[in-house]
Amino acid sequence: MAMEQRSVSAERGALVSLWGLLGLFVVKGTVGWLTGSKALLADACHSAADFAGSVTSYLGIRKAKVDPNAKASSRQQPESAAAIVLSALLLVAGIEVGVSSVRSLANGVDEAPGVSAVIVIAAGIGVREGLIRYKRVRDIRSGIRGDRNGDNRSDIFASITALVGTSGAVIGGMYDMPFLYVLDPAAGIVISVFVVRMGYRMTSGVLRSPDRYKMDDTDAQTLLEAVQRVDGVVAVDEVKAREHGHYLVLDIVICVNPRISVFEGQDVAHRVRRHLTKRFIHVMDVNVKVQPYDPGYPYKSNHHEEEVSSLLQ
Repeated sequence: MAMEQRSVSAERGALVSLWGLLGLFVVKGTVGWLTGSKALLADACHSAADFAGSVTSYLGIRKAKVDPNAKASSRQQPESAAAIVLSALLLVAGIEVGVSSVRSLANGVDEAPGVSAVIVIAAGIGVREGLIRYKRVRDIRSGIRGDRNGDNRSDIFASITALVGTSGAVIGGMYDMPFLYVLDPAAGIVISVFVVRMGYRMTSGVLRSPDRYKMDDTDAQTLLEAVQRVDGVVAVDEVKAREHGHYLVLDIVICVNPRISVFEGQDVAHRVRRHLTKRFIHVMDVNVKVQPYDPGYPYKSNHHEEEVSSLLQ
């Protein structure tokens, strides 16, 4: 799949997820306000947190599509600003919902929320699961690295918590068991902790350097072996990765035969870039720096004997 097609598919998946989460936030928030369900209000805030994450992801994909050659620092500016604003709002909303739930418990809960709150929460779980599956299919087709499963499912876990709390309170209202009313604000407190946690993680993610991406040993070794298989590459000095949304940009330093021309060296670099972007579909771009091979440096290479013999002649 061409890079442009991948970007279109990834952008479409992020956009559908974005609008779906926005719709969940609006519906949950409205019904939670009308029914007085603290758990549903907290669940709406959690959907807003997922919506905020989708916004930053969409902005990153959009920026990469519009200007794929831009530097990482300039590319991160819009999504970083959005993440700072949204994470601040999430922290405030999560704390406010948590405080409101604690006050409800302290003052005593007089009534249970309406049955419509339970229906909305149950329907929201189904919609959220559908959005996750849709985005996962788009990610696979686009070749991008999927989000972490725990982050993907956190909204559903929060909704299940809200469903248990709200259902318990509604059952208490049906069977005249007022002591079950406390389950709704109690669930609101638990979910508010999730919301504050997500807001904190978004804030800390913005403060971390966007140019650095730590690859594990297996990925680094796989990339190194792939570069070494390219014809004309004598040795690989360095392989670094930078994260751009769901994609990676690689910075690689290779060594070539010092006897070849500059044009031939650039041709080797072009083959390296083409090979990596085709083989690893999550690699968006590769910046290759070409250096002449130094036989005095302790490289392990089959060109070493050739260089030594030429020096002895």
